Amino acid sequence: MINLHRKYVIITNQWGGFVKKKKKIVISSKIIIIIIAACLFISLVINIYLFSIKKAVNMLDENIVFFGDSITEVYKVDEFFPKRNVINSGISGDRTENLLERMDDVYRYNPSKVFLLIGINDLNREKSIDEITKNIQKIINNIKANRKYTKIYIESVYPINRNVFEEKDYSFNEKINNDIIKELNNKIKILCKENKIQYIDVYNSLLDNDGNLKDIYTNEGLHLSDLGYFKVTTSLNKYINE
Repeated sequence: MINLHRKYVIITNQWGGFVKKKKKIVISSKIIIIIIAACLFISLVINIYLFSIKKAVNMLDENIVFFGDSITEVYKVDEFFPKRNVINSGISGDRTENLLERMDDVYRYNPSKVFLLIGINDLNREKSIDEITKNIQKIINNIKANRKYTKIYIESVYPINRNVFEEKDYSFNEKINNDIIKELNNKIKILCKENKIQYIDVYNSLLDNDGNLKDIYTNEGLHLSDLGYFKVTTSLNKYINE
């Protein structure tokens, strides 16, 4: 038994006088052990929780996902951003609806940032601008719902060059031109503003004096050359490093 506290009580003796006598209040050592164990357990739980939060933050800081079609797929992001843990999740031929089907290619990396470039294949398949932007909105909603700490960046759709198409004998929907792409980009820009996410205007940085994709920036009028990707990288660096 452990003595925790003492206090005096007044009692009468056998002769009728008053004397002071100490009264002991004791508590079991088992209770003390239980209290200490409970405190240690609570402390352990708190430390595990704080560690899990720190680990989650570190995971977010590590991964940057590039999500899109073949223009993303060909982008050698690991070479252009060697000091960053970048993941290329571009797949050739993908449209907005395909990205919606493979959102796990974003979620699995628990990214701090996602750079989205999509829409040119939708235009090639004659999808309406409204349909494209509605699907982009769904992509935004999915990322926000499943990875709420992930920052979303949406790039403008890049320009094309029909003169190079002809030179390289490259087939692409004849109905699609840079005016339509600019219209789509304007809608995407508005969408970004409404969702309070970053829109990145890469389109204008790739133009020549005639308003087409600069020939040194492309292989066949649609996909970019290494020099074209270098130009894109200069536009994205600010957002990669922020």
